[in-house]
Amino acid sequence: MKMLMIICPENRQEEVRDIIAKHDIRGYSEIPNVLGEGATGKHLGTHTWPGKSVLVFTVVSSSKKDELVLALKEYHESLLAGEGLRVFALPVEAIF
Repeated sequence: MKMLMIICPENRQEEVRDIIAKHDIRGYSEIPNVLGEGATGKHLGTHTWPGKSVLVFTVVSSSKKDELVLALKEYHESLLAGEGLRVFALPVEAIF
């Protein structure tokens, strides 16, 4: 099993949800109002550094992980410059 952590711009949250649903993944959690700095700059939700992100977590099988990562990578390539989308895959050791 793998946990995917998906960080996307707040205004792209619904599209990321649609990609997850399109791949028949029904379980996920979201953390809104994520602030930070990365390759696309600072997103601190202020006038000086506008923008916020959303963090989406989902746990999937290793084969489903590959499928979803590929779909998210294709989606990432369609985003505008400055719109960051990051996906991290982590091993899951226990589920209860």
